[in-house]
Amino acid sequence: MNKKFASILFAIAVCTQGIMATVASADGQRETIKAGYIQSNNLWLALEEVQKPLTKQEYIRSPQWSRDGQWMTFLRNENRPEVWTYEEANGGMRKIGEGSNVKWAPNNNRLAILSGRVLNVAAANRPGSLEKVMDNAGEFSWLPDGSGLLVSTLAELMPDGKWSPVELYVVKPDGTTGTWSKQLLYRLPGQSDDFFAVQTSPFKWSPDGSWIAFIAKPTASLSADANTLVLLSSDGQHFIKAGQMLAYDNWFQWAPASEKLAFVEGTGREATSNKKLTVIEDIPSLQKRVYTPGGYADNDFTWNGEDAIIVSRRKDAPWSSDEEDRSLPHLAKVDVRTGQSKPLTRGIEGYGDYAPVLLKDGILAFIQAGQGSAQVKLIKSGSKRQLTWIPKLMVAEDYYGRADWSKVIGYGK
Repeated sequence: MNKKFASILFAIAVCTQGIMATVASADGQRETIKAGYIQSNNLWLALEEVQKPLTKQEYIRSPQWSRDGQWMTFLRNENRPEVWTYEEANGGMRKIGEGSNVKWAPNNNRLAILSGRVLNVAAANRPGSLEKVMDNAGEFSWLPDGSGLLVSTLAELMPDGKWSPVELYVVKPDGTTGTWSKQLLYRLPGQSDDFFAVQTSPFKWSPDGSWIAFIAKPTASLSADANTLVLLSSDGQHFIKAGQMLAYDNWFQWAPASEKLAFVEGTGREATSNKKLTVIEDIPSLQKRVYTPGGYADNDFTWNGEDAIIVSRRKDAPWSSDEEDRSLPHLAKVDVRTGQSKPLTRGIEGYGDYAPVLLKDGILAFIQAGQGSAQVKLIKSGSKRQLTWIPKLMVAEDYYGRADWSKVIGYGK
């Protein structure tokens, strides 16, 4: 190995260790940053600078960490997905059940799993603990305290050609018998000229728990171009249609500690045009503020404290099937107070910067992808220098300029 090349490797190692060393808790104990990710259809583990494969010759998707970071769930098999867990402490893996929609409880290591229309709950550390919660489930989320679930039904096509309304139920286990029971929270409006929904997205509560945000989705052909962002008071008494957007769950997010809701507003399936980062500043009056400059389109984003948003931004342009003609995004940091924004990354020709996520200690992770490849990069808080953390990430499937990167990577926060 020549001296110049050895020096480069040493510099990269020092840079990596420098960023990783900044991740520490308040008591001075090290907290690792980690991710489960997909490479060549197999599951890999990135634990700081160490990366290792966990499966071989498999088809794995959707890695997702438990709240305490001790467990990871993932989907195995392409045609008939199975839900599996990985326990970091001992490297053990076990099959929990079948299904394609999985969510961890916020307060313990239980999983809610949707298999077809049947919603089940299981404990990650107890094989055979799968129990049915509800039939005809369309989508769901755990209640903020983990005591139960909020579940939406799927609408049914009626003999008169109309669709039945979607219903939202709070589902909880009885404290004595443990039997799950449901209580109707809200019935969405029926099909009309200004509202149509046959299913919903997952649900997200405001930090104080008083409002629930979700997307009401019409049939698939219509949903590809427009859906309704809904705000529902947690007591089911107030229903507000907040705007039109695409059916992407991470395109609407509450601020960390207030009732400000950011979302990407705009219709049309192309992520490259007519997509505006919008913040609802007052819910009852539906007071909104748009932060996307003219001539640009915004996509995936993350809150950075109460007063800033980091967003993947590109020049507004029609979608092109020719990769060389596509508008590629960079990351921008938006000041919610002033409305001003500044570029956080400048990108590389032929590559775009996607899916920003804040990890421990303010470290920003994002995906740089293009020309058939993808990698995960990190930026330390207050720095402009980028570090390549995961050099080989499977490229997520693109749909008119937007890819669901959660299919190929899940961060342990």
